[in-house]
Amino acid sequence: MLWEHVDWVQFPAPRHFMKYFRFAKLVRDNILDHIQTDDQTPYGVRHLDDAELTKELAKKVREEADELVAAVETEEFKKELADVQEILDHLKKSLKMTDKEVKKYQEQKIMKAGGFAKRIYIESVGLKDDDKWLSHYQAHPDKYPEISESETK
Repeated sequence: MLWEHVDWVQFPAPRHFMKYFRFAKLVRDNILDHIQTDDQTPYGVRHLDDAELTKELAKKVREEADELVAAVETEEFKKELADVQEILDHLKKSLKMTDKEVKKYQEQKIMKAGGFAKRIYIESVGLKDDDKWLSHYQAHPDKYPEISESETK
């Protein structure tokens, strides 16, 4: 018999059934402590290098901006705006950018495309088959989905 030469066998203690959730994202400094305090088990915890931090901060801008868009009440909107600004501040630091540099890039963009003072909103755009912008719009269907003419009304 297979077990006849074994005097003692220790089986692992039974584990409670656990559910696992992917995070795969940069988290605020105290989140790890909160997770551990709540008797949760974090996996794959590591510190990011400079290049990884910059990339993850850029992803975090999108996450926080989505929360800003989803905000309903004014107070919630203000809190989410503060979160976006905090991420932008960290991203600026990660890129070693000064406020003066940010302002320079803002001014360049305003000179080229304008600002938002006129509050212009465009629902859709129609263009001819030979338009220079057609390939750009078609290359970004998530941003510019093609619609039928009847949807332009």
